[in-house]
Amino acid sequence: MRTTVIGFAKFSGNIKELRLHFCQTGEASKGAREYVQRYYPSLKKDNPDLPILVRECSGIQPRLWARYGMGKETSVSLTNLGPDDVRKNVEAMGSSR
Repeated sequence: MRTTVIGFAKFSGNIKELRLHFCQTGEASKGAREYVQRYYPSLKKDNPDLPILVRECSGIQPRLWARYGMGKETSVSLTNLGPDDVRKNVEAMGSSR
């Protein structure tokens, strides 16, 4: 089973894909945008085989999606969260088993 460390989180081999959806200008998406600027390069470097999709769409509320084995998906709202809170959500989804 593949595990990768990002900061304090270990990404399990169960996670197949991460998706971040946010608005490129909306105030509610500010933390998600800052998260991508600060942490995405390290996240991708530490998880080179994990598809990580970043999607900007005008007017939407920010949301994090994770896809696991057997097609299971979960999501969490990132509305008005700061970049460190977004990181905690990413780490939690990445370490889910």
